[in-house]
Amino acid sequence: MFQEAQANVVVVLNSRDATVTLLDQENYKELSSFPVGKEPHHLMATPDNKSLIVANAVGDELVFLDPKTGQIQRRIKDVADPYQIGFSPNQKWFISNSLRLDRVDFYKYDGKDFTLANRVPLAKLPSHMAFDAASSTVFITQQGSDQVSAIDLATQKVKWTIPVGKLPAGIVMTPDDKHLLVGIMGKDYVEVIDWRTQKTVKR
Repeated sequence: MFQEAQANVVVVLNSRDATVTLLDQENYKELSSFPVGKEPHHLMATPDNKSLIVANAVGDELVFLDPKTGQIQRRIKDVADPYQIGFSPNQKWFISNSLRLDRVDFYKYDGKDFTLANRVPLAKLPSHMAFDAASSTVFITQQGSDQVSAIDLATQKVKWTIPVGKLPAGIVMTPDDKHLLVGIMGKDYVEVIDWRTQKTVKR
């Protein structure tokens, strides 16, 4: 997985090698490569765009990179199995999906620090997430049980769980906040869900 660090620098996560590689976007040449931690899977910017967060799943930590240089700014250890990560739209919550631990961890976020609020068990292999525009709900795909669950952010309680197609992975909210698009990896299609009625409207 990669994400642009600045106009001409691309950050590449090498999960198997436990490294990060910086590439020059203009000439495709490697600028540098350095160890970052065990199994870095996903990468995202902080809400203020001052850092890129690398989620080291097996390393149980978050690594913050400078978005301009790609160099390490700081590390947060003891974040258990952060396979996929995300901030709520209102920036008050940071969510970490623990794929191998079958749970979702909820952290309160004050713009700098992360405080663990709750750990919510789910059926099997919670992988990706999406949020509603109001920051009231996070939606989690579960690859191992072929389900999508909705969890209330304020209470960290599961509101509902519905079956979907085989091996659901990526999930996004449509811009109008009406539907969830779920990538059904096991059958090669996208399932469209009306999340307010919990009904599939298109496959």
